[in-house]
Amino acid sequence: MLTTELGLAPSDNLKIIELKDLITNSDRYDEEFVKNVLSVIVEECTATEKQKAAELEEKQKAVFVAQPRER
Repeated sequence: MLTTELGLAPSDNLKIIELKDLITNSDRYDEEFVKNVLSVIVEECTATEKQKAAELEEKQKAVFVAQPRER
């Protein structure tokens, strides 16, 4: 996502240090911009994970409610 924002096209098998170098050596690299973009990415990922967890919990509740109760 960050590389896309910077207009970069990394290969799928880059190591972390290689990806870091690709980003920091880019002509479009601006430290403050990168920090802001990374912050947004983290917030989006966190929100997505929370939403998935809530959906899973709702599904589990629905299954529990749908189960016949023993008397």
